[in-house]
Amino acid sequence: MTIKGMIFDLDGTLLDTIEDLRDSVNLAMDRFGYARYTSADIKQKIGDGMKVLIQRCLDEEASEALVEEVIQVFLQDYNRRQFDKTAPYDGIMEMLQTLNAKGIQVGIISNKQNANTQSIVDHYFKEIAFTFVSGEIQGIDRKPDPTLTLRCVEAMKLKPEEILYVGDTKVDMLTGHNAGLKTVGVTWGFRDRQELIDHSADYLVDHPGELLKFII
Repeated sequence: MTIKGMIFDLDGTLLDTIEDLRDSVNLAMDRFGYARYTSADIKQKIGDGMKVLIQRCLDEEASEALVEEVIQVFLQDYNRRQFDKTAPYDGIMEMLQTLNAKGIQVGIISNKQNANTQSIVDHYFKEIAFTFVSGEIQGIDRKPDPTLTLRCVEAMKLKPEEILYVGDTKVDMLTGHNAGLKTVGVTWGFRDRQELIDHSADYLVDHPGELLKFII
């Protein structure tokens, strides 16, 4: 297997964003009279886009209008604080720098809103050369739909068997497989090893540096 490209999820894979997300969720919950959530709670609710995150934090009876109101409060706060506590996981920068140095193409596909995805990647990874970066785009189905991942594959001009999809949740494993790619589940993210196994991760890694074994 000759790997020439890797496509990464963002939250829970490259960046630990959970505390900033939790704080913005809780500000919105406080504003509308709902219970607050711990980081562990948010880790279980995240992964399917911002709207689904907010829906999961509200009760089942919440109207669409209320969901949209809460989203606006959440977004206004998150846009202000998204760089406060977020940081790359240990070893991520070194791993990405090594991939760049060895000519391995890298891309990012996230279910985070595209504007936030672009700004946060520019902030934390401005020294890394990415072939393709995209968050959720209106009118295009989010992961595990493979549309944006396939656009990344096309931009890389590589064969599917030359690319790995790397992520921390079942959504990522499904996304990679839906795009015809081998998947790597990372165990340092928001979900546990068993979820990755249950959703047919082709490989598991416990540290970012272990990804380099695929390019040797």
